[in-house]
Amino acid sequence: MTEAVVAASERRGFALARAAAPVLRPLMRRAAGRLWRDDLAYAERRWSLRSTGRFPG
Repeated sequence: MTEAVVAASERRGFALARAAAPVLRPLMRRAAGRLWRDDLAYAERRWSLRSTGRFPG
């Protein structure tokens, strides 16, 4: 999946966020990677339960 957001503003907070982006970007990438791994592990657990007939519901 590819996502893009383009935004512009004259507000001070926006300029601060733009200045902080190089510092925050690696942290956001790490968090996104962790979410992908967690989602994959969850999907594998669900598949394992479904494939053995142990999935509730």
